[in-house]
Amino acid sequence: SGFAAPPFSPSHSHVRIGRANMQWSECEAAPWAARSRAGIVALPGGEILVLGGLIGPRHDVWRSTDRGASWDRLHEGAPWAARWGHCVTVLSSGKVLLLGGMGSSGKKLNDVWCSQDQGVSWQKLSEAAPFPERTGCCLAALPGGPVLLFGGHGASNEPLNDVWRSIDGGSTWEQVLEAAPWPERAWAGCTTLVGTGGESTSATVLVLGGVAAGEVLLDDVWRSEDGGASWDPIAEGGPWAARRSPCLVDVPASAAGGGEGGAAEVLLLLGGLAATGPLADIWRSGDGGASWERVADDAPWGPRLDHGAVALADGTVLVMGGQRSTSGGHLNDVWSGIFGEPPPLPPPRPPAPPVTERPSVAASSASSSSAAPGVGASSAQPPPPPRPPPPRSGPAQSADVAGALPPMGGGPQAPAVIPKAAAPKATFMSSSVPRYEDMGASDIRRSILDLQRGLADITRRLDSVGMENHLLREENIVLKDAIDDKIEGSR
Repeated sequence: SGFAAPPFSPSHSHVRIGRANMQWSECEAAPWAARSRAGIVALPGGEILVLGGLIGPRHDVWRSTDRGASWDRLHEGAPWAARWGHCVTVLSSGKVLLLGGMGSSGKKLNDVWCSQDQGVSWQKLSEAAPFPERTGCCLAALPGGPVLLFGGHGASNEPLNDVWRSIDGGSTWEQVLEAAPWPERAWAGCTTLVGTGGESTSATVLVLGGVAAGEVLLDDVWRSEDGGASWDPIAEGGPWAARRSPCLVDVPASAAGGGEGGAAEVLLLLGGLAATGPLADIWRSGDGGASWERVADDAPWGPRLDHGAVALADGTVLVMGGQRSTSGGHLNDVWSGIFGEPPPLPPPRPPAPPVTERPSVAASSASSSSAAPGVGASSAQPPPPPRPPPPRSGPAQSADVAGALPPMGGGPQAPAVIPKAAAPKATFMSSSVPRYEDMGASDIRRSILDLQRGLADITRRLDSVGMENHLLREENIVLKDAIDDKIEGSR
């Protein structure tokens, strides 16, 4: 996991978001273990928390105060049980709320925990809240303190569409709707659009996509403007592919090229799992989710699902973690996207001056002696032309020195690069290794993504080995204690 992919050229790592460019850059691999279905949130001060998730499950807590560039582990084992697929949100006061998920025993949870010091300490608010156990749910904080919980997979893995609300920071809950008008779903995208209003009733809660009963993927968008009591469809079918586990974030319109109709926030939909597989697309909405514009088909962070994304107050968007496929490939990479024009490309390097062979001392003296008396150095005969260098030793140069580039992700094989025949050139690498200087930008990007996928798979295997070693150590401790007890009892 210490591998850092070669940086992308500025011209190859930005996408157009409405009237603004968005540049993506990869931070160094995070120190936290590769994972998906974690709780990932941004705090009002710009701090980012990563809580639990798969593989494990885990109950560690990590915090970054520099936009994902570095991380501090606050807990190796938080007081709440290890879990994945839980819900996490941040209240307007900065209080972090965590609930539900799947525990290590395979049982879904409905406990509620909170932290008021950026994840350092945790307080249990409820061992068993009145709402049913669930995973893959939505948790939306409204201005002023209310919190909405809706959807997810229930105890028997059935999709839900109930709506619950807490007005005291998660201590107590009341059911707002037994069944919302939108289809039951889990692993949907949700967010709260606050706009310029200051009251909780002015906030808009959105839910979109997800997976319904029968593993049916959804592409609808629903809105509530009264704290979850009523919902209206604003897009029966979005132009983007139906998907589950997308990330939905809202960024200030001033940073994202402006919203339509004076909207204060712009929505970004990032990745997820469609019927064709994991996605790396980006969609933008400047009117609260009613209409969408595709701005990228293949973002530099690559296809993924069950990942996390947060938006900071300055418009920075961070994408991190998740997995490459439904069968694994867990990730711990962190990508940062900022709005602005891409920096100009550096000027091309000037060509190197030609190297000429200096005449020998003997030739210089000979030419001087042959010059007419009284004739200066300017009238001396020019030195003889340099002799061509001897041929280099080594294997013969084949016609396809670069070789055929390997297929990237199952695509067509790129044509071989044929060098010029004029100047023989030594072969410094095997023809089976791709020559990146001869590859186009898209081929280099695909090659880097293939390397990342392979490394993510290695990370997943290392995680699995680490977990097995941990279990063996625990069994060894239990066995040692049993032997000690047996010896103590026989005395």
